[in-house]
Amino acid sequence: MVGVVKMRYPAPIPTTTVRAMAVATVLLFNWFIRLRLLPAYCQYLSCVYHTSRHIDTLKMIHSESAPVLSQLKPVHATILALCLLLTIPVLVQAPSGTDVVSSPFTLSDEHLISGVPYVWQEINGFCAWAATAMAMQAAGVEVSMYDVFAASTIGFSFAYFRINDTMLMFPGALYTQVEPTQFLADLYGINYTLYLGADIPNVEQAVQVYESQGINVGTLAGQAEAFDLMRSTIDDGYPLLISVDPTWLPADDYDTYREQGLTGGGHGILIVGYNDTETSATILDPGVGSFGDDYGYPADGRGNYTKITYTALINAWSNRYYISNVFKPGGYQVSDYENSLGPMIRDKLLGVGSIYSPNSVNAYIGHFGEQAFRHLSQDFTVEGLKSYLSVFDGIDDERNFKTSLLVFLGIGLEAQVTLQYLSYRSSLSVLPDLMPNTNLTGFIAAAQQALPHFAALSDNSTLVYPGNLTMVTGAVASTFRQIADSYNATGDLDSALSLHSTSLAAFSSELLAIADSWKAAGDILAEIWPSDFLTVYGPLVGFAGGAVAVLVVITVWWIKRRPSQ
Repeated sequence: MVGVVKMRYPAPIPTTTVRAMAVATVLLFNWFIRLRLLPAYCQYLSCVYHTSRHIDTLKMIHSESAPVLSQLKPVHATILALCLLLTIPVLVQAPSGTDVVSSPFTLSDEHLISGVPYVWQEINGFCAWAATAMAMQAAGVEVSMYDVFAASTIGFSFAYFRINDTMLMFPGALYTQVEPTQFLADLYGINYTLYLGADIPNVEQAVQVYESQGINVGTLAGQAEAFDLMRSTIDDGYPLLISVDPTWLPADDYDTYREQGLTGGGHGILIVGYNDTETSATILDPGVGSFGDDYGYPADGRGNYTKITYTALINAWSNRYYISNVFKPGGYQVSDYENSLGPMIRDKLLGVGSIYSPNSVNAYIGHFGEQAFRHLSQDFTVEGLKSYLSVFDGIDDERNFKTSLLVFLGIGLEAQVTLQYLSYRSSLSVLPDLMPNTNLTGFIAAAQQALPHFAALSDNSTLVYPGNLTMVTGAVASTFRQIADSYNATGDLDSALSLHSTSLAAFSSELLAIADSWKAAGDILAEIWPSDFLTVYGPLVGFAGGAVAVLVVITVWWIKRRPSQ
């Protein structure tokens, strides 16, 4: 062993501090804006998440059967595809991988944790939660991935941001991960610790923000400390959940990335063993088979207790700043499981911003829960789309840009809603077993009203083939592609939208029905657990006292007033 992991615990900062990670996101957005790619990217952003953003192919297909796609400039298509790999649980850009590494560890050490059940993530977008389910089971908690969806409340969460030329949609699985994981850990008495690489920009501020929310955070100063953490955690009998660049993983599923030289994406796996003599580790990879032509459960065992060389592991892990998660028994546990989970689901469904985004201005500029679907319903009408696209009137190459944007609007909506549908449906199926002492009959009945409307908007092809647009066949994506074709051929946006007004009205109606169902279900939970005034209005009361209130108001006004382009 090379020593113990260095942990830093700065004093908590005031709750009005906006999480420092947003700085990296803003820099990325500014780059997109200069290339006029932000709106298209925003639509497609987290739909390919898998936490690793797995992509079947990163080519924008040019063919006679896809007239819209032929209008995408190669550089724009390439940048959009590469950007799909950049969003991870901690929103920072990763450094490049290293091809040659030194060996700082003592040889002849090895340890393997046997018997950790393999959990497959089922589809592109759920790797973090499948990996969390495995880590929780190894810590002694018998939970399935569906249980994790429900108990973390990500199955009951949705976020939507619409500001000027920016449109962002996040299903619960993608919006935030650290806070829901901490909530899950507290429900089951698990000691959860997040580790961040010391080289992450503004890492000290990030640590302060997380710790101000009661999250235990440590930092890792490079490869040696990361490997110390791996060894010590496994020696204690628990796997280490890490974020990696999947191009370095051994499964053939990732050959597409390797062939195209694409790196930097984030994906969640578990390390369950190490062998310093062989210089290899053993991993559980929930992502194999979750995307591409080989979609399906990996019955051949790939990804289940798979060997990876230390060189490949270091390259994969360092590209994600050695981000790691430890789950052990013996942590704080809430005194009443059901009386903690129920109100949290209530607030997620009803869209309480301060619950979705604590300590962040996002709580006041975003739309959450049922309000997110209600606003989407308005923005995806003929008039709503015309209003949004008018922001780009007069830009260079306007027709080609709007044509591409229309394609990605459809894919983005379909992918995000599909991922939410799958986690929501699964959460409803297990929630009664998680809360046996609460009569959820009325809640389940109201919540299930959303399912057929989710189904009408959903299609797995946007998640299984996120980079191959010719394989995307869902109704929403196909309709928007037809709108784009019509607009591209004529340059008449009004006519193109009017031709599909019936379909757009149907999509809007489905979104509104989901909003109504979520509100009805949330209101039923509010009857069981009446909403606490301070939970809903406390942040506003706190802000109302002085200069901070002025700052927030000015910030929101400035963001909404100033076009980002």
